[in-house]
Amino acid sequence: MASAEAQQRAPGRASAVLRVVGALIATLPAALLAAVCVARWLPGDAELRLMLGLTLAIPLWLFAMCRAFLVRNGVRVWLWCGAAALVFGGLAYGMTS
Repeated sequence: MASAEAQQRAPGRASAVLRVVGALIATLPAALLAAVCVARWLPGDAELRLMLGLTLAIPLWLFAMCRAFLVRNGVRVWLWCGAAALVFGGLAYGMTS
């Protein structure tokens, strides 16, 4: 009986670990690339845009971490963060300053 309970809890623990690690690590590239997109989109000189983009990166990362903890499945966290990083990376690479 204890073995059956352990097997039922194992996927839940793995998903929880994936969700926590994804919230802490996978959200950083997406938040940084989103800040780069905002910094490249803003008008003004390069120093001001860089300062605003770097200042905005930390609140965006915190927001992304909070949102990632609301997701029920750890794999979804990684998929959403990977998709967001690809989209923001493409936008940052494709934008002209």
